[in-house]
Amino acid sequence: MNPLLLREPNVILTDLDFAQEFHKVTFSAINNLSLDSAETTKINEIDIDNYLSSYPHLYSIWEKHDGLTYIRDSIEHANPKTFTSNYTKLKKFSLLRHYVNNGIDISDVFDYQVVDIAEQEKNMRNLEKLTLQDILDHVTMKTIQIKEDFQLETEKKDFKAGDDLDTLLDELNTEPEFGYPFRNGYYNAIFRGMRRTKFMLRSAGTGGGKTRLALADICNVACDMIFDYKKGWISNGPSYSSLFISTEVEKRELQTTMLAFITGIDDQVIKDGKYTEPVRERLEKGIEILKRAPIHCVYIDDFSVSDIEMIIERYIIECGITEVAFDYIQMTPKLSRSMGQAFGSNLREDQILVQLSAALKLLANKYSVYITSSTQLNRNAKDAENRDTTALRGGSSTADKVDHGVMTFQAGKKDHDELKHILEQGFHERPNYSHWVYKNRSGLSNCIIWSSMNLGTMREIPLFVTDIDYNLIDINPVEIELKSKNEIQNLEDKEQSITEPQELTF
Repeated sequence: MNPLLLREPNVILTDLDFAQEFHKVTFSAINNLSLDSAETTKINEIDIDNYLSSYPHLYSIWEKHDGLTYIRDSIEHANPKTFTSNYTKLKKFSLLRHYVNNGIDISDVFDYQVVDIAEQEKNMRNLEKLTLQDILDHVTMKTIQIKEDFQLETEKKDFKAGDDLDTLLDELNTEPEFGYPFRNGYYNAIFRGMRRTKFMLRSAGTGGGKTRLALADICNVACDMIFDYKKGWISNGPSYSSLFISTEVEKRELQTTMLAFITGIDDQVIKDGKYTEPVRERLEKGIEILKRAPIHCVYIDDFSVSDIEMIIERYIIECGITEVAFDYIQMTPKLSRSMGQAFGSNLREDQILVQLSAALKLLANKYSVYITSSTQLNRNAKDAENRDTTALRGGSSTADKVDHGVMTFQAGKKDHDELKHILEQGFHERPNYSHWVYKNRSGLSNCIIWSSMNLGTMREIPLFVTDIDYNLIDINPVEIELKSKNEIQNLEDKEQSITEPQELTF
């Protein structure tokens, strides 16, 4: 028996894949023996017998079924060339059994209750044609169809325009309509923070910081402390449970990026190692903060709309998340395939991305959470005159359902030339990044937020705001300070100068 097969990365077996108690015990013994030492290249019935003899209850099951003879005969008649096909068949039946045990009807895939021999053979032939993914997609589509039949995702609200107006002004005066704060005060001023039910689409070119900006937002929401270059470790307000869904970046990369934001230490310094004592102490403190932060991460590289919906719904229900970052809206083989099945025809890329974007907005409304995502930009977005919805990868319709639309660019020489009349006054630093707000259902749009940003730490200094013609706009940055999750205090000092940020205390 060759245990190396169990170590193959594409082979995933657990005792749940076996129905009979004897098979579970035998597999567990083989699996543990194979993992016990990398030097183990062969396992026989004696090895298994010796291993199980240390566990009286398991050994009694082994002996009851004459395990020695069973394994000896299996080894004698085994054909290594059929391992892959047998593994696939085993996983299919394991999946189907899991569905049945959870009360899900799978008779249209495989009717295990059929007694007629001819029908049984037909069932097996049909099952052999299906992949594991085919079975998963089929059952998922049935669930989605039920939701659509009952219009569970359709939001319908009836009210009179004059309803509840008597208390509106008092409520807004005592509890201003702001969400969890962005680190960028101008984002708070323009978008009114990360508000529940809102969906932000923040786009950038390759290497433009889409993932890092989303991680900074998530860390800002969930981490209760952060390192300040002037004050040291400071309180960052109450922490809220949040979710980051990654489609490209894996665990270690995400962790170092989040540590960079929390500690203010460039992620390249973190990755290089050989830390000085002060740097190591700060990183260890950052690790403590990140470990207790309610940040949930999911990595999925090939997905459908239903996959993303189920991930978000699961963490909303199980973990009470209030902010979600999905990185990022893009085409995948599974997304294309599932959309074709749902609509009965192959859709264009722009049509598919619109559906994914719309699904994220529906989830934000349904569960009253804030969701942010991103897209790539087309090459023509480098030209300032093309920085509108037509620059979005997949077309302008991708932004149809979003509440806030932003495109982030590095500020180049052309930008600095256009800003010369502002920079020469000497009141503002030279920006290296710009955020072009092309859509905003909360107020001001068609404006540009200029900032000095270090992508190595995701630390950003907001500088000023202009319109798309590079004319300075008189707008105050807003700081929102959350004292607790429930306590909301009055708005303080609304009338401050542009060089002094407003502060909202909740």
